[in-house]
Amino acid sequence: MEETTTNRLENVLLNAHSISSLEDYLYKDDATLPYGSFVDYFFSLPEVSGKDKSEIIRKSGIERTYCYQIFNKRKKPGRDKIIELSIAMGLSLKETQRGLKIGNEPVLYSRNKRDAIIIFCINEGKNLMDTEELLTEYGENSLEDWG
Repeated sequence: MEETTTNRLENVLLNAHSISSLEDYLYKDDATLPYGSFVDYFFSLPEVSGKDKSEIIRKSGIERTYCYQIFNKRKKPGRDKIIELSIAMGLSLKETQRGLKIGNEPVLYSRNKRDAIIIFCINEGKNLMDTEELLTEYGENSLEDWG
């Protein structure tokens, strides 16, 4: 269903031939762009909503102060932070990919070795530690600064 909606929205944009049409798309149809940021999207998910922020931080391994800055929208999370938060909360690949898109970060790409390992880990429900171990085992960069 998301693909159909995305295709419909793309068609609306392709047929917008004036600033007025673009503004109609951006500001008059709240259903078009329901999330202003990754954080809005992240906390709307059932796996996350209602969870204590300290629990999310603990599971993600992200430094506490930095994570609160992300949650308070003072910092924009980069690609790896979005992936870390997604894995920590057990999000599906589809939810993770959508979070990356909303966060204006590249989605995971199956032809990229590092991304393929991350995709595998998400699909298998692996935690961050297991994901990090596989990344290290295959000589890929870590998601996390453990030091």
